Parts: sequence; C-alpha cells; structure tokens
Amino acid sequence: MDIDALHSALLSITIASDKLRNSRDKIGELDNVPLNLCELLDEAVNDVRMTKATLAGGLGFSLCPRCWPAELLTTDSKGRLSCPVCGEVSLKRAA
Repeated sequence: MDIDALHSALLSITIASDKLRNSRDKIGELDNVPLNLCELLDEAVNDVRMTKATLAGGLGFSLCPRCWPAELLTTDSKGRLSCPVCGEVSLKRAA
C-alpha cells in the first residue's frame, strides 16, 4: 500500500469537498435555481465527505466524534486536537 498516494488522494478529496460546498453555497444565494440542483449538490457534498472520512479512518487519522460525516481533526501548536468544521477542541485523542 502506497501511503503517499493514499495521502494525496485524501488531500484531493478534501479539496473537492470544499469546492463542492462553496459551489452549493453560492448557488443557494441565486434566484430561480432548481431545487433539485441544490439537493444534488448536497448529496454530492455528503458523499465526498463520507468517502474522505472512510479513507482517513482507514489511514489512522484522527476524526471528529461530533461531526457526521466525521471530519479530519487538526492539531494546534499545543498538541490539542480540534475540528475545523465544528470548532470543538479535545484534550483527549479523538475516535
């Protein structure tokens, strides 16, 4: 198993998820957008987030136990895990 390739795939999925989420938000601000387009974008965002969580969990990355689908946790300069989505900080190792 090539860890570098998997890490690169995880990074790509993260970027794609952010782009989908930003597009969905911008389209939601427009008038006369078909509701089913917004629903399809919501589904795509959730599918990508679930894929990211599954891959990250399989690689042993720390995931937020409060978010669904789970989000990757980051580590601050003091070594505390925090979620960039919900903002929660944990002093313990997350799931």
